[in-house]
Amino acid sequence: MLRESDIDSLNNHLASLSEDNERHHENLHGLLNQFKNLLDDYSSLKSDYEEVKEGREKYKRQVRGQVRKQMPKRSAKVTDYIRKGRNPFVLVLVDGDGYMFKEHFLKAGSEGGVKAARELSDSVRELMHSTMGMQADSCQIMVRVYANILGLSKALARAGMVGHEARSISPFTSSFTRAQDLFDLVDSAEKKEGSDFKIREMFRLFVDLNQCRHIYFAGCHDTGFASFLTPYRASDRITLIKAASLHRDFEDLKLPIRELPSVFISNPLAITKQTAPVCKHFQKGICKFGVGCNKQHVPPNQQLAKSADSDSSSPKPLWSSPAVVGRSQEFLAATLPTHSLEFEEYIPINKDGDRLDTYCPHPSPEAFAEYHRRAKRHRVCNSFHLSGECGDMDCQYDHSHVSNTIIEVLRYILLQHPCSRAGACRFIKCFWGHICQTPNCKAIKTFQCRFNHRTHSLDLQVAQWVASVENARADDDRDYQSIISSESFQSQPPSD
Repeated sequence: MLRESDIDSLNNHLASLSEDNERHHENLHGLLNQFKNLLDDYSSLKSDYEEVKEGREKYKRQVRGQVRKQMPKRSAKVTDYIRKGRNPFVLVLVDGDGYMFKEHFLKAGSEGGVKAARELSDSVRELMHSTMGMQADSCQIMVRVYANILGLSKALARAGMVGHEARSISPFTSSFTRAQDLFDLVDSAEKKEGSDFKIREMFRLFVDLNQCRHIYFAGCHDTGFASFLTPYRASDRITLIKAASLHRDFEDLKLPIRELPSVFISNPLAITKQTAPVCKHFQKGICKFGVGCNKQHVPPNQQLAKSADSDSSSPKPLWSSPAVVGRSQEFLAATLPTHSLEFEEYIPINKDGDRLDTYCPHPSPEAFAEYHRRAKRHRVCNSFHLSGECGDMDCQYDHSHVSNTIIEVLRYILLQHPCSRAGACRFIKCFWGHICQTPNCKAIKTFQCRFNHRTHSLDLQVAQWVASVENARADDDRDYQSIISSESFQSQPPSD
């Protein structure tokens, strides 16, 4: 039997549980009351909101009715466009490093900037009427021009269009920006692809914006933009503005192509004066100023062209090449870009849009010997070690680790064979050569070099780094494995 103390303890415990249960019931009842009050308040607010919404919709219907009365000839499409967005505009994106304003604008300085902005506005307005119809009347024009002001000033100074002081086109750019409220000519600085990055981001920002009715894209001098625009091919909201030269890749986009001949020059910039001296440091491959140098960068073994008629007003090229010869190893090493992980997804091109290769010196005899020893033991898979992948499920070649020395030998051997696409190639996994890197190449004179004459005289200065094109394998009717397995490369000495 339970003791008296146990009975008292149980009674106390039961009383405590009863109190806790009653307290819990009271708390639950309080929460339910609060929730009910919140629902009542919500219903009241919803009723007020519906009344306000109904009034707003009624006001919109009245406004749309007034618009229809004022513009009885406008189409339903235009009325819909007015209803959907406020402050509609068109965007004009210009790569100022590739699209040059007409000479008379540039030479006029500040006044020329105002006139160029006015002419651009008028020309774009005409384009808008032809591409957008009645919508053009309600759209403002926003212009963004991006350019390397310092580099452009020096190039124009050499062409005799502006003075030789630093940033000599600043009066033009400043007045251009001030001339129209939504016009900006922005300095993209001297970074590689500085203008390209800004143009891409501006395009991405506005292309899907409802208020942006149309984009006029002036960047067709750079094939890197062609791949960037591929997702928008055949779009009815994008028009390409033709550059001095238009690559076929842009025609394949099936986008409308128009010109602004009264705003931009129609031919590539030619040098009309030869007032600047030749940079001797550049010919030695040690010019530290690069594109910012105020002297003429004439490649070695090439000379200034002599004019047959000194009074002729036609533009003269800065230099000519009467005889195609190879470049020295020192010049190749100092001029060609070096391989860098920072730019491994980008391809270097010169001012003419030709692809350049990163510098690859002739491997040492020791490097070839190491490659030869490894090949005797088990021939390596070149595609795997150069690109990081191999598409052959039954590959018989070695995928195990190899030294960087062997990889450099593989890379060098393939670069001795020209790519069939030449300077137009943009494939990131193309390991063929796009220029001749044989020091002092003499085989070109006897037509025994694999590379044609043009690849021996290309401008090797990197103008910009463009986005590459992905491909599973960039072999063009040839096989990496068969080429690189050739015994003729295993002990080939460098040319003298």
